[in-house]
Amino acid sequence: MSSIAEAYDYVVGVDTHTAKHVYAICDARTGGVVAGPEQFPVTGRGYDKAVAWIGRHTAGGRVLAAVEGTGSYGAGLTAALAGTAIAVTEARPGPKKARRGAGKTDGLDAIGAARSALALTLPELISPRQGDQRADLQVLLIMRQQKTKEKTAKINALNAIVRLTGLLPDTRKKLTMTQIRRIAGGALTGGGSSPIIAAQAAELAGEVLLCQQRLNAGQKQIRAAVARWRPDLLAVVGVGPIVAAQVLCAWSHAGRFADDAHFASLAGVSPVPIGSGNSLVYRLNYGGDRQLNSAIHTVMLTRKRCDPRTKAYIAKRTTDGKTPRAINRLLKRYIIREIFKLLEHGAPDQTATSGNTDVQAAA
Repeated sequence: MSSIAEAYDYVVGVDTHTAKHVYAICDARTGGVVAGPEQFPVTGRGYDKAVAWIGRHTAGGRVLAAVEGTGSYGAGLTAALAGTAIAVTEARPGPKKARRGAGKTDGLDAIGAARSALALTLPELISPRQGDQRADLQVLLIMRQQKTKEKTAKINALNAIVRLTGLLPDTRKKLTMTQIRRIAGGALTGGGSSPIIAAQAAELAGEVLLCQQRLNAGQKQIRAAVARWRPDLLAVVGVGPIVAAQVLCAWSHAGRFADDAHFASLAGVSPVPIGSGNSLVYRLNYGGDRQLNSAIHTVMLTRKRCDPRTKAYIAKRTTDGKTPRAINRLLKRYIIREIFKLLEHGAPDQTATSGNTDVQAAA
């Protein structure tokens, strides 16, 4: 079986929110709305009512629930459905262009979630993320993101003070950590600044340094968590603890993706054909998980700078007439394939990048 209609009789779309979820049931064969939209509170009793409502309208049929945000607002519902006969998949929101002229409400979003699942085949369904190890890493990444934003805001404010008051002789470039340490230590000269301004700048610089200390401590925690779960991932060229954590949070568990092409699609590194007549070229998929996409991009940049295999491959493909953008696409597709094989099977792909086979297969 490959189509949703062959495996299921009904698809329930769920638009999730903080206080309530909105449900809509669609016929898997026609896509027509069978029941709903109907809303239930985000409580244990609300989940029970939702399951009972689904049962009344599906009459014992095979049911698939397409839930938005299974790792956030829909996490509680996903856990509640795990003990029922209702299968769960992550709803992938459709393009915004598709909603033009159709309006947007919670009910329409629920129907859209159901129909987005109907547009897929069985291998394309994504099961919800799961596992305590993944949850730990996700929380650590969220905290790192917040600390990074805080640090950036404080550095921008410190830059503004320095440029305004001339605390340092050259303000054309961004402050370095060495300069920030000098400011925090009160070793400022020139500019004729008042003691109040110098004191405030020193205090702000000290807060930047504290943010950096917290980021360093958080990175050690992330490295330790990755090492406990999948230390083999840290051995991949170009993969550090932050990249490894982002990859593991997206991958979650073996079997979640049908193959490496499915994983590449989520990462936004799958080739998209563009052509007309005798012209056919490929570009990257600009959708997918942008956090995962950023991680793969980081691996590519590191390999372009440090990996001899990658440098040799770039030189060869440049000689063949490939553009830098096309080469980047091929490299990203190779990287995601290598990482996927390692995560799924525990054996990294040892084929050299310069060996053509794996990388050219992505073209």
